[in-house]
Amino acid sequence: MSRDHPIIKQFEAQAEVLDITGSAEAIDEAIVQLATWMDGLELSDDDSALLCRIGAILYREGLRRRMGDKAG
Repeated sequence: MSRDHPIIKQFEAQAEVLDITGSAEAIDEAIVQLATWMDGLELSDDDSALLCRIGAILYREGLRRRMGDKAG
């Protein structure tokens, strides 16, 4: 997927809004929001697997950040 994709552009614009508004939300909050949202849906197996993969990537990156913070 290209960085020129319209959804990626939406992500970028929303990230800028978060920065401008001084949002303190971090990756952990995003993971909880994703899990809560997924729990309320009736997802196909493929959609569930894809969203779980995305959640796993976010979780792994959050863990790496936390571990890096402790090492520093």
